[in-house]
Amino acid sequence: MIYSVDIPDVTLHVERTGEGPVVVLVPGGGGDAAMYRDLVRELAQRFTVITFDRRGNSRSRWKHTEQCGGLTAQARDVVAVMDDAGVERAFVFGNSAGALVTLSLLTSHADRVAGAIVHEPPVIQVLPDAAERVAYFDDLGRITQREGALPAMLKFAAGTMDKPTRLFDTKTGRTIGAAGVELAKRLTPGNEMNRLFGNAELLMRSEMPEFVRYRPDLAALRQTDVRWAFGVGVASEGRYYSRPARQLSAELGVPCLEFPGGHLGYQRHAAEFARRLEEFIDG
Repeated sequence: MIYSVDIPDVTLHVERTGEGPVVVLVPGGGGDAAMYRDLVRELAQRFTVITFDRRGNSRSRWKHTEQCGGLTAQARDVVAVMDDAGVERAFVFGNSAGALVTLSLLTSHADRVAGAIVHEPPVIQVLPDAAERVAYFDDLGRITQREGALPAMLKFAAGTMDKPTRLFDTKTGRTIGAAGVELAKRLTPGNEMNRLFGNAELLMRSEMPEFVRYRPDLAALRQTDVRWAFGVGVASEGRYYSRPARQLSAELGVPCLEFPGGHLGYQRHAAEFARRLEEFIDG
């Protein structure tokens, strides 16, 4: 089922599949509900799976002006989707930027969360080399200003691939990264591809600056009685988006579970990834 959820500043595109306990999947930066297609197919055999396009991305359109509202607003969006579905509490999975939204949800609306997996949240501010990581994202900001958001997004996305390759643009003579190749493998050509590339402006100009400087409320996370865990990909060892989960896991005393693949393991290894999620949901 595909439908819309209206909230004051945005109309959210929502997709719902399956029967059973509710699992909400929160997409990462630059992505949308389609990124979870294979995982949804696996989970829907046992669960009601709800996913959506985050505010301003793809088919979730602003009503008036673009009001990103930050991660707090995005956590409220998850609650709004649950309210519309008549769901009091749900299991929530978020990857990458969606993991940041899930952390915000745990600190602001924990009473609506039955359990959660926070998969590879890029909380780079907690890392010992945070300044170096911030410098990398600041460079992406300069690329955005100089060349546009899409080249910056492609360079960023190339750094999250399990096995980075490179894509040479014969028109410009530039090597722009692997993101186009990877998306071509994962999604059908045409509107879907254009839709994801269309998220570059929002990601690079508005969302990324906030994501890079985000610090979770550790005190609130320590106080929550929700059963939750960090998740990391076995192929992500040492990456900047994997290290925060392991570090915060130790600081907070929260489990850190390993999942197949890397940052996008839920695409390449959907069946095995779903089994790992089911094991956690089943307790």
